[in-house]
Amino acid sequence: MAERFSRSKARIAVVGCGAVAEILHFPALRRNPGCEVVALVDKDEARARRFAAELGTERTFGDYRRLFDLELDGAIVALPPHIHAPVSAALLRAGIHVLVEKPIARTLAECDEMIAAEAVGGVVLAVGHPRRVAHQCRFAKRVIDAGLLGTIKSFDVRDGYGFGWPVKTDFPFRKEAAGGGVLIDLGVHALDLLVWWFGDLQVLEHRDNDQGGVESESLTRFGTEAGLEGVAEFSRTRTLRNTVVVSGDRAHMEVSLTSNRVTLEHVDGPGVTVDPIQTEGTERWADQTPVDLTLALQVDWQKAARSGRPPAVTGTEARRSLSLILDSYAGRLPLGVPWIDAVREGVSP
Repeated sequence: MAERFSRSKARIAVVGCGAVAEILHFPALRRNPGCEVVALVDKDEARARRFAAELGTERTFGDYRRLFDLELDGAIVALPPHIHAPVSAALLRAGIHVLVEKPIARTLAECDEMIAAEAVGGVVLAVGHPRRVAHQCRFAKRVIDAGLLGTIKSFDVRDGYGFGWPVKTDFPFRKEAAGGGVLIDLGVHALDLLVWWFGDLQVLEHRDNDQGGVESESLTRFGTEAGLEGVAEFSRTRTLRNTVVVSGDRAHMEVSLTSNRVTLEHVDGPGVTVDPIQTEGTERWADQTPVDLTLALQVDWQKAARSGRPPAVTGTEARRSLSLILDSYAGRLPLGVPWIDAVREGVSP
């Protein structure tokens, strides 16, 4: 392990000053007592200078390679997915710990390049999946592992809302930059939870509304060798129920994806809604706003770098959910769209 993160305050750079940095990482860093932001990087250097002034940071660069001249402990990579791998791998090989935004990459080859670079540099690669540190999701993991639901038979994920992220570039709508649409952008969060909770899954069928661009609607069926079956629906155009329902032969559990709420219901009795924050010990992240969860990820990454333990989501873990997404895309079938189906059938919509 590289001898870094040994100072009382880690020296951090942020690479990419787009919306995710502005809305999540910068506010979290202002509340993070364990690090000092020493440099910002963005191809729009005027934008980087504006945030640098707010953060009290003196150095801004238009090229991340300028960071190699500094004494850095770690870097937060908040760039579009198509440049996650080259930038993160270069930093990791240089012995700089990296927290990279999701999805980790667009392909397994890119992901493997980053994992290999982590080993070469002897540092920690962490991936920004904030639901891994959310109270209700951690609580659900303990319920599942303890067998309180009995033998788990199925799961049902519905996660969606009208797209409103204030992007600074058009990369989410370009397949070559983003890797895909709603499944790799929003769905990757839920798929990361599923492989964490249930282990390896197999894609049984995937349908989406991709018409040559990026999909805004997707529906995927999964299974396991043990007989567990599940479905996951994601949308960029509709508000769905935004929960995961897990059904066992003893009890059912519904886990909110947007709030600190879990509902448990015995198959032969009434349900009860619990507040998982009461079970989370001393590390309570306020109301679990997105900034709270981002701060939790930053702190977890810093602790992993200091101690040598794995972070909440390693590169290898992130590879599992990415593999599911790529398998889904590889077997893509068309999702029924009424106005398109009507035209195909020769019926006036």
